[in-house]
Amino acid sequence: MATKTTKKKVIVNVTLEQAQQAGETFTANTTSLEKIKAKMNAEINNIKSKYLAEITELQEGLAEPSEVLEVFAYEQKEGWGKKKSLELLHCIIGFRTGTPKVEKTTKKFTWDGIVEVMKKNNMLKKFLRVTEEVNKEAILAEKNEVVLNQLLEDCYIDVVQDESFYITAKAEEVAA
Repeated sequence: MATKTTKKKVIVNVTLEQAQQAGETFTANTTSLEKIKAKMNAEINNIKSKYLAEITELQEGLAEPSEVLEVFAYEQKEGWGKKKSLELLHCIIGFRTGTPKVEKTTKKFTWDGIVEVMKKNNMLKKFLRVTEEVNKEAILAEKNEVVLNQLLEDCYIDVVQDESFYITAKAEEVAA
């Protein structure tokens, strides 16, 4: 299937009259778009509310059979051998192995305490991470021009503030 490519028109030397006409078109299209979105959302909400009771009832009806199947699986798991799942007549039940995670085994020790112990033990130091990164917030907070110029000269870091174009449609004026 061939794709159609269109070149973007280059616009230059726009007059105030052309800008006013473009603003009118932009606002009219924005207003129409918002009306269509509102109508679409209303229809979606009507459809959702139409099925909400049935969906809620079915979801609530899943709780007890799920619990029965889970209890059965835990009680019979040893009989499965090395298998992680069991195929029943109408469904498959099983256990998934999650990804490994590091956990503390006691609430008496905090992560900060663990870091201190690891710092003192040469064998455990390899499990500590030291992160160095540029503090961009501190650079933005810096007001000293000499320091900012030094950052620019030595590190090629400059503080810039972009300006972006925006359009706000005056919907109430189009309706009139």
